[in-house]
Amino acid sequence: MEKTVSKQKKVTYTNSCITPIYQNAAYFFENTEQVIKYHEDEVSLGRYGRYDNPNWLEFESKMAALDNYESALMFSSGMNAIVTTVCSFIEQNDLLIYTGKCYRNIRKFFNQVLPKWGVKTIPIDPTDSDDFLQKYHSKAKILFVEMPSNPHLYLMDLAKIKSEISPNTLLIVDSTLSTPCNFQPQRFGADLTIHSCSKYIGGHGDTLGGSVAGSRELIEQIRNYRNIMGGIADPHTTFLLNRSLDTLEIRMRHFNEAGMKIAKYLQEQPLVKKVFYTGLESHPHSSLAKKYLTGHGGVVSFELDASQEVTSEFVDALQVPFMGTNFGSSHAMVEQCSVFTYYHLSPAEKQEIGITDSLVRLSIGYENSDLAIEDIDKALKKIK
Repeated sequence: MEKTVSKQKKVTYTNSCITPIYQNAAYFFENTEQVIKYHEDEVSLGRYGRYDNPNWLEFESKMAALDNYESALMFSSGMNAIVTTVCSFIEQNDLLIYTGKCYRNIRKFFNQVLPKWGVKTIPIDPTDSDDFLQKYHSKAKILFVEMPSNPHLYLMDLAKIKSEISPNTLLIVDSTLSTPCNFQPQRFGADLTIHSCSKYIGGHGDTLGGSVAGSRELIEQIRNYRNIMGGIADPHTTFLLNRSLDTLEIRMRHFNEAGMKIAKYLQEQPLVKKVFYTGLESHPHSSLAKKYLTGHGGVVSFELDASQEVTSEFVDALQVPFMGTNFGSSHAMVEQCSVFTYYHLSPAEKQEIGITDSLVRLSIGYENSDLAIEDIDKALKKIK
């Protein structure tokens, strides 16, 4: 087959309201001059599927705007976004400090993987305001903050931290539990903001993805590592994430309203010992929430005044949520943290990060909040 056949005229419709899926790995150039212009950023063309895709570019430009930065990158998952970003800047013998009461796989990466590469990692306790000052060192390469934290929704005084750390310390914030609708880390000094787009941003429980946004200079450094490590999202996933961004603000409005209503209900129940929701005055960081958050989302964690066995009975009695570990999607999810996400941790490890046997994380879906409250009420009555 002659070469000219493969370069037949292509028909494209540029007036589509929705960007089509660019399901391709290979791109071609017209001539050598065009290749050179590509390398010099004089033309916008694709080179190879691991480097370029129009669906990514659309999503990345939207995320950069939402997070209020110059540039952004997307990844195959939130954890891939974290790992690739950290690896882009950390070196052997460097120091990384992080909020220790955080998502378990972030802890595992910092505690188990990075030390094998000669990186020293130090966890700080977000519930102890003095812990950061005692453990921070100006030689720290990265300060990684999960805010709000998972599952207790703890916060840090980000602006104060930024004013106290060295300009050489990169401040990275994982804001998955807020989204850009409820929290803008960039406004308070964050150099980079990360999201697991599998959660609120995806919004339907049908995609895996991650993002990082920051200055063009920092993002280009991360892009080099993404090109090498290959943690890219497929075009169809990116298409779905672009779809989801169209409804993000509407969905977060629902989560904020329903989350507050359900949290207030739980706070009044005799069998509920403690509720973790930043919209409540009872949350240990409610004053920080007023400073940093414009909404509080659809994740409500709470402890029952009950044993592990009775807490399991309560979770099993719920009919509205699926038993599972995702959040921010159309369907509600619930987990008893100690026997689900944190099952393999030792009692000492659970105690260190505040995971009690009666801790429940409820992730609200798109259902009517009254229906969710009725379901919780019935389940509580079963264990009285």
